[in-house]
Amino acid sequence: MTERAAVEALIRDAYAARHRGDLDALMDYLHPDCSYRLAGGPEAAEVFARPDGHAAVREQMAGLIATYAFSNIEELALTVDGDRATLHWRADVECKPTGRHGSFEVMDIFTIADGKVKSLTQFTDTAGVARLSTP
Repeated sequence: MTERAAVEALIRDAYAARHRGDLDALMDYLHPDCSYRLAGGPEAAEVFARPDGHAAVREQMAGLIATYAFSNIEELALTVDGDRATLHWRADVECKPTGRHGSFEVMDIFTIADGKVKSLTQFTDTAGVARLSTP
């Protein structure tokens, strides 16, 4: 799947599932050999661990859904180039366990394979994420 409209729909649908907390729907959009990485050092916070494979990413996503809630989500730009895409977005984020809130801009880089998200790397304010997450 490299048609622009199909990739855009895949990404937007996956994010809609994530933002509403629907883990099963989210995982349907991810490739069996998927990987996910929130760019940052794992020593700063657990959220920066890098899972590979559907089961490991599912576990990470379940933890993220249980921990972070998003509001005021705004897509700033979505660019598709063949099997690669970038999404620039911003949102207000609440860390449920700590009750802390913050506003974040995020840049996501995707690789698409077989009509699914094969890899996702997210870039954001990692110090801000660690501040929200640390009790």
